[in-house]
Amino acid sequence: MHSDDDFDRLLTSWFVADAPDNVPAGLLEAVVARTARTRRRPGWLGSDWGRLPTALSGRLAYAPRPIWLIAVLMAVVALAGVALVVGSERLLPRPFGLARTGLIAFDAGGDIVIANADGTGRRNLTADRALETSPSFSLDGTKIAYWVRQAHGLSASLWVMDADGANPQRVTGDTDFSGSENLQAVWSPDGRQLAFAVGDYYSSSRLYVVGADGTGLHELGAGPLARSDPAWSPDGRLIAFRGQTMGVLADSYPRDLAIGMYVIAPDGTAERRVSQSPGAGGAPNLPVFGGPAVGGPPSWSPDGRSLVYAIGTAGAHRIAIAAVDGSGERIVTGPQGDTLLPTFSPAGTRIAFERVSPAGDRSDVFVIDTDG
Repeated sequence: MHSDDDFDRLLTSWFVADAPDNVPAGLLEAVVARTARTRRRPGWLGSDWGRLPTALSGRLAYAPRPIWLIAVLMAVVALAGVALVVGSERLLPRPFGLARTGLIAFDAGGDIVIANADGTGRRNLTADRALETSPSFSLDGTKIAYWVRQAHGLSASLWVMDADGANPQRVTGDTDFSGSENLQAVWSPDGRQLAFAVGDYYSSSRLYVVGADGTGLHELGAGPLARSDPAWSPDGRLIAFRGQTMGVLADSYPRDLAIGMYVIAPDGTAERRVSQSPGAGGAPNLPVFGGPAVGGPPSWSPDGRSLVYAIGTAGAHRIAIAAVDGSGERIVTGPQGDTLLPTFSPAGTRIAFERVSPAGDRSDVFVIDTDG
C-alpha cells in the first residue's frame, strides 16, 4: 500500500512524462482572465476539497490528453441524454409520452367525484342541487370539463374547473343546450379548447367548439348533417366526428345516405368525408335492419394519419380503418357479432374493440393487429 507521499510522487511523474515541457504563450493570462469571472466555490465544500498534491503546486502545465478526451466524451453523452428526454416529451403523442396513470373522475348522485385508480381517496368535487355529469380530464390533468343541468330533461351548460374542484367556470356563456341526455366534451391536445356535440344523436346533433376560458363558442359545419362523437387529432388540427343526414328515418333511407366518419378543422373549414356509407367505398353491402349507424366515436392513430371506426348497420357493425384523406378504407373484422368502440393502441400497431354476440347476450373485448 502506498503512502500519500508515494501517490504524490507517482502522479507527479505521470504528469511530467505526458505533459509538454513548455507552457504555450498566453495560457497563464487566459486562465487568470477566465477564473476572474468565475464565482468562488461555496465554503461548505471544505478547505481540503479538490486538494492537489503539494509537489504539483506552483507548476502550470497541460492536463494529459486522455483526460481531456474523456471529459469531452462525458459532456457529449450528457447533452445527448438531455436532448433525448426533451425530444421524447415533444415527439411522443399525448397522453402517452411521459404521462402516468392518475385520478379517475366520474359522476355519482348528480355530483362530480374523483378517486384513485384503486378506489381509494374518493371525494366529491361538487355538491349542490344541480346535476353535474360527464366529467372529462384535460390531458395534462389540471382541469375537468363537465355538464350542468338543473334536472333530467332540462337544458345543460358546459363548465370547467380545476382538478381539485376550485374555480368552476361556465364556458358556454348564456347558451343552454337541450335535446340530449348523452352530453360529452373532449379536450384539444393543448388543453385550450373543447369540442362537444348536442342534440338528438341520430337526427339533429350539432358540433361545437369553445375555448376552455369561455371564449370563442361557435358551431362547426352547416347543411343537413347531424354531427356527433368528436375526437381531436393528436396535433389538434382536425376533429373527427360521426356524421349522418339529419331528419332521415332509421327504417327507410336512400342508399346514398351521407353516413360515416368525417373530419373538420376547429374553425369549421376543410370538412370532408373519410369513410363511406354501407355498401360503398370498400365497405360490405350489409343488410339493412334497424337502420344505419356508426358504433361510437372514431379513434386516431398516434401519428394522426389514420382513423379506426365502426361502420355498418345496427347489430352488424364492422371495424374499418382509413387514411385521413379517405383513401384505403378497409374492413378488419369479420361478420361474427356486432363490433363497436374501436381504439388504437399507444404504438398504433393494434386495435381493441368490443364485440356483442349475435344474440345480444354477451359482450367481450378483443384485440387485433391493424391488418386484421
